[in-house]
Amino acid sequence: METSWDRWSAAWTARSAELEAQGVFRTLGDHPESRFGHNDYLGLRCDPRIHDGLIEALHGGLPSTSSGSRLLSGNLELFRNFEQRFAQRAGMPQGLIFASASEANRAAICALVDRRGVVVHDALAHASLIDGIVHSGAQRRRFRHNDPEDLRAQLKSAMGKLRLVVTESVFSMDGDVAPLKDLLQVCKEEDALLLVDEAHAVGLFGPHKTGLCESIPKTSNLVATTHGFGKGLASAGGILCAPVALVESIVNTSRPFIFTTAPSPLAIWVADRAWEIAQSDAPRQAHLIQLCKAFAQGLNAVGWGLSERSVQTPIFPLLAGGLGPAQRLSADLSLRGIHLRPIRSPTVPPGSERLRATITADLADADITEFLEILHELHPSPAA
Repeated sequence: METSWDRWSAAWTARSAELEAQGVFRTLGDHPESRFGHNDYLGLRCDPRIHDGLIEALHGGLPSTSSGSRLLSGNLELFRNFEQRFAQRAGMPQGLIFASASEANRAAICALVDRRGVVVHDALAHASLIDGIVHSGAQRRRFRHNDPEDLRAQLKSAMGKLRLVVTESVFSMDGDVAPLKDLLQVCKEEDALLLVDEAHAVGLFGPHKTGLCESIPKTSNLVATTHGFGKGLASAGGILCAPVALVESIVNTSRPFIFTTAPSPLAIWVADRAWEIAQSDAPRQAHLIQLCKAFAQGLNAVGWGLSERSVQTPIFPLLAGGLGPAQRLSADLSLRGIHLRPIRSPTVPPGSERLRATITADLADADITEFLEILHELHPSPAA
């Protein structure tokens, strides 16, 4: 007799065969420590300043778990202290730590809008932002990538409703940056709210290294920023920076926040220490900037031209000409010791599949030279 599991398994077998035929069937990576393939932009995950300090903190009584939700036993002083300092440096009234930046995005969007509202998001916004919009029940619209005037047109078409604009500051797959001042000005003129995901900017940009929003006015239209710890801060978790009322709303109404164990104190301690290093270790920041400039110049020299950027970021898309060429380039590079997996649809639009190279501060000049020489030898340009 056929069981429910038999039917589910048969349906998934058929679906997985379709994904395989389309070249988008995913498996877990084999090289988690691959050079040029991770997001620890400052190269701090093995830094002795963090490892030695964490060992000392553990001997001093730092617990491995928060042991409960923030509303019960998990509201540790470590969390409250970090939230206050980080939000202040970000120029926002209050902070709220989450187990992940994705969770912070979903909670903030769902607290701000419901089915009566409209969310207008950048066409390349991160999946967690899209998920938050879907879960909120709000009407979802897109504006052309980094196009303030198209944003204005989308907002004007939804007059009379609460409108929330959602974007990233540094885009995770292209490495370009949003025109935040222009977007905020449009939101101010059209009476819309703005939420900015700073996941790929924290630790790298701003006088206090909280992200690019440090450089824009803190009007009431900039209602929230989210900052992930799993990239430039070499840890896990994230923080929402927002007005007190929005934080209170989440604490009182967000089921994912209320019914979730608070983050690990170890992760927040590491994020705090990495943030301190990001602000104080100027030579490390300068080294990363120099490596990024050298890589960008080298890519242009060997025929892998990049679109012009207003701010140099550590993310470099290698657009090989579609899925097949991206897969071949990945395989060829892997044979030479550089492991970069293809970025496939739906992470990026069909036809724009790519390899995503990241430059990190734990690399040396020789690593950059080696990569560029191998890339030029294997594929002198995307058209080759």
